[in-house]
Amino acid sequence: MIRLLFSSVGRRVELINCFRRAAQELEYDLEVITIDMDPLWSPACQVADYTYKVPRCTSPDFLKKVLGICKKHHVDLIIPTIDTELIGYTENSDLFLENGTEILISSEEFIRMTRDKEMTARLLKENGIPTPRTWSLRSALNDLQNLKFPLFMKPRDGSCSNGASIVDSQDELIKKDEDKDLYIIQEFFRDKEYTVNCFYDRSKGCVSCVPHFRKFVRAGEVCFAETLRVPEFRRIADRLFEVFPGIYGCICFQGFLDDTDHASLFEINARFGGGYPICDRAGGTFAKWILQNLCGEVPDYHDNWREGLRMLRYDSAVFIE
Repeated sequence: MIRLLFSSVGRRVELINCFRRAAQELEYDLEVITIDMDPLWSPACQVADYTYKVPRCTSPDFLKKVLGICKKHHVDLIIPTIDTELIGYTENSDLFLENGTEILISSEEFIRMTRDKEMTARLLKENGIPTPRTWSLRSALNDLQNLKFPLFMKPRDGSCSNGASIVDSQDELIKKDEDKDLYIIQEFFRDKEYTVNCFYDRSKGCVSCVPHFRKFVRAGEVCFAETLRVPEFRRIADRLFEVFPGIYGCICFQGFLDDTDHASLFEINARFGGGYPICDRAGGTFAKWILQNLCGEVPDYHDNWREGLRMLRYDSAVFIE
């Protein structure tokens, strides 16, 4: 029996289904525990074996509550799903491990880098990884004569496109009344946007890299997508492990690809992304490898996923009395 806890699970029904299919293929028994701030309004909580209400992940009581649930159910692995819970989990991974529960999480150094988008851009540039030019909002306002509009503005610790906007002119930028130190400004590209799902083994580095073109995105999550092999993204994925050897498990990064096949990276999410199901269906079976690792088997890592697979998402529903 493998017991997984999906944290802040929200709408991640299909992510849970990926793990259930993997367990069935491997002939493992799988028990799914989910936690959320409001389980009665979480679709994914309705398909779990057990579900619990927990405080907001930034609350000081959150990790204590999660640890108690893990002890009660003898949870083998926690799978985080949102950015705001990552720092708490990586800081306390040893505490959970002492109590028999692993967390699918990268090193604290890597997590802190990904949670600060200004730091992300700076470190990528310093290590030769292409990335859009980036300023803090404060420094951008002090360098107006060198800015080329439109530009892209977003919170330095944001996610899911919350608080993001396009700025079309100097006057519009000057009128922004947000905290000047909490927002960043980036070059705005009109190139094709990709999400790249990667799986990292602690010793082998990136064992699979599955890009998909983001045809249509709603509320920061991809709805229509197609898998495509992009060698430049593979090179970026390998370079990330050279710079940050503490990367582990599933991460996804977002980047642009221009007409000359030049790639650039503009954001890293150190967790399962919302578009992971297309990766899994194409043959990037990260869920399967995670279960194999948990059971002490040698994972059958490969990078032989299918190119040209399309995902066309539509609204579905879970009904409960």
